Amino acid sequence: MSLYKYIVLVVLIVLLSDMSTLAAAADYQKLELNPTMLVADASPAEPVTTSVQMTETDAVEEPSLPISLSLSYAIYSDYIWRGINFSEYQGEGREKPNHQFSVDVALDLSILGLGDLGTIGYNTWFEWYAAQKKLNPERGGQNLQEVDYTIYYHKSIDPIATDLTLSVVFIQLPNTAHTLRQDRLRGNNNDDRTVDYRILLEHNDAWMWKWLFPDNKDGILNPSFFLAHDFGAILGVWMEFGISHEFAIPGIDNLTITPGYKLMAQCDYWKHGFFLAGDQWSLAANYDLTQILRLPPSAGQIIIGGELYFFNAFGNFEGPDFNGQIRSQDEFWGGLTVNWSWGG
Repeated sequence: MSLYKYIVLVVLIVLLSDMSTLAAAADYQKLELNPTMLVADASPAEPVTTSVQMTETDAVEEPSLPISLSLSYAIYSDYIWRGINFSEYQGEGREKPNHQFSVDVALDLSILGLGDLGTIGYNTWFEWYAAQKKLNPERGGQNLQEVDYTIYYHKSIDPIATDLTLSVVFIQLPNTAHTLRQDRLRGNNNDDRTVDYRILLEHNDAWMWKWLFPDNKDGILNPSFFLAHDFGAILGVWMEFGISHEFAIPGIDNLTITPGYKLMAQCDYWKHGFFLAGDQWSLAANYDLTQILRLPPSAGQIIIGGELYFFNAFGNFEGPDFNGQIRSQDEFWGGLTVNWSWGG
């Protein structure tokens, strides 16, 4: 063998040796990167959780915004406020529409960094009646019947599973407040405004039903208590004891139906004395349009709804008061609502 051929043969042997070494090293690196080879007892039926999978699973949700805003519009066949119909005149016949609109803004006080302090908010509510002039010829020159300005505080009291809402409401009734007086010795001598403070307690009664629904965390009857004390033109107390439950409709996403019941009492409110004024039955259906409209989270939420109510006036409340002005009767009405909310 010539010297030249010998040198070429040696070079080829060295190259083949290096290539086999590189291939073995590559196979070794593959074995290190394969997570199933890192666990001795791993089987194909037991997938191994990698660090990437844990990162995706344990992803933390973005915190909610401390500010929330909502706009609501509703149209009703009647405006019934605490058992009294404010939108029906003698010989009305076909119902005239009642338009209602509200704006609400709230701030989560946890933004202060002092823990869960609850929420404070402000709400403005308007009521516009199409036949206001016929309802009250003397002061019915405008259709705006009522405006409410509400400042409220809301707090969830976890140890007793109850939500507390405290509010002060400034009520303006430019066309009807003068008819609310019980006598001229009472009230604030203003015939276009009144004020009341309100207390609302809403209880989650899931704990009462653990024997029947051990895994349920939502309320079943959701009892509530509402008290309003007017210290303006009326100087009386109105109370409501309620129950309700929201049902999700099987097979129809984002649709809920909520039946409700309230027992109402008054103390020197519309009439002198303390007695049960009546009870109210309700049925509300709400449908969340957010998914159908393909709204991103930054655009908020839109819900439409339909509502039906029946107020059953009790005997003491049906008769006229001492001056023959304030009296109640059984009422049936309904309406449609649209709500947009953002933040929170």
